[in-house]
Amino acid sequence: MKFSKIKDNDIANGIGITMSLWTQGCPHHCKGCFNGETWDFNSGKEFKKENLDYILENINKNSVQRDLSILGGEPLCPENVDGVIEVKFKEEFPNKKIYMWTGYVVENFTERQKEVFKYLDVLVDGPFQQENRNLSLTMRGSSNQRVIDMKKSLAEEK
Repeated sequence: MKFSKIKDNDIANGIGITMSLWTQGCPHHCKGCFNGETWDFNSGKEFKKENLDYILENINKNSVQRDLSILGGEPLCPENVDGVIEVKFKEEFPNKKIYMWTGYVVENFTERQKEVFKYLDVLVDGPFQQENRNLSLTMRGSSNQRVIDMKKSLAEEK
């Protein structure tokens, strides 16, 4: 998996303060994307053990309680999905939330992409659509995107 950046204190992605992992590379190229610099699969850096260690060691830095946001780029594209699944954050912090944004739609996920379900608390799915842009929406940029409570969805087997 490649990543663009790790942002220690993010108030724009998730509820409250999160540490955000921005994956690098996106096949969707949504018109109006606010993050076009993360599209190029040839940019960014390889996500290594020391990057994960950085997240684990700094998630509570200065006594600030942060959750984790994973976005991009596209975290669930074939080039990144294995690396995202290998981010063993919940093993260390089972009570912290993980938020993820993807341009894919859950109903079309591959079996490999579905493996992230057990780690996530909130999933925002669907591509950004410029024609449906609505900045008043919580945690999403366009009205076609869905905010999915993964724990509830799994419990209800939906």
